[in-house]
Amino acid sequence: MVRTAGKPVEPAPAHIVGPVPALARVGAVTAILASVLLVIARFLPYADVGGIRISPPHAPLDIAAALLWAGVIAAAGCYVVLGRLPRLWLAVLAVSGALAIGLGIGELYQLQGAGAHRGVEVFFGRRAVTSSIDALAGVWVHLSAYLLLVGTLVLTLLAWPRTTMDDNGDFDGRRPLVMGLAALAGLAGVLAVAARPQDTPDQVLQDISGFRVSVEIAGEVSLLDRLGLDLLSGVLIAFAVFAVALLAATLRPRLATVGALTGLAAYFLSSAFLLLLESGRYADLVIAPGGVLYLLSGLAFAALAAYCVRADGRDQDARTQLPTGRG
Repeated sequence: MVRTAGKPVEPAPAHIVGPVPALARVGAVTAILASVLLVIARFLPYADVGGIRISPPHAPLDIAAALLWAGVIAAAGCYVVLGRLPRLWLAVLAVSGALAIGLGIGELYQLQGAGAHRGVEVFFGRRAVTSSIDALAGVWVHLSAYLLLVGTLVLTLLAWPRTTMDDNGDFDGRRPLVMGLAALAGLAGVLAVAARPQDTPDQVLQDISGFRVSVEIAGEVSLLDRLGLDLLSGVLIAFAVFAVALLAATLRPRLATVGALTGLAAYFLSSAFLLLLESGRYADLVIAPGGVLYLLSGLAFAALAAYCVRADGRDQDARTQLPTGRG
């Protein structure tokens, strides 16, 4: 407490929170519904590929990994509905909606016929020949979830300027540093999306004379080797990751920056854990640089969010002590 002219002056409150507009609450409800659909989709058949019915693995660890992102979305939606630190959680929802644009395009790609697909593709860690492909309930539920998240993004952007939440500005001096670190993490995230997440080891064949030859096995491809909606999906996800990473440090208050980084961390860590589980389940797949970068990007965003939670400026000379007057 500071004394001015003999009168005590209370320090500025850590956060100023006003009423939450109805648009924000509606967007939060759509996000909660989307998170429920993302979980339900893990238990539904995804597609019939070349006569093989493919479903997402739903072992306990797979469900836990999927719940990481879906659970963060649901928690953020619940806190917005309750009106608690709204911009923190609205930032989480906005990031998830931005990612959902590219993810939704990826589901539209699955609705296309076999002619639009590569000869061999990987579905949830399983290689399949795409001589035919028919989308099943899983594709439609995933697509519905992503459309709801895109709607959440629109509602969140409309509600953001009407949502009152600010702080005392102690974090402002750290924003350039956070922006630089977030740009590096965002670049790693872009590389994760662009690189192959999983590799298919070459098959070694040996003839009767003992001569060995390595045969390349088709599997996952990098972003530049994709075509059509599959390429567009990856480009939009990569763009969303880098744009959000750069914009995160500019959001006010400080906790809004935390929310944006948390949304990115939850998505990347969830994707990384699922890739690791899929690569360990099937012998013909191993983790590739893209999968490793997913994990590193998620950890980097999580660490940066934790830094922003603690870096509130109390260790800086942000609050100038005024000289004590005589009463």
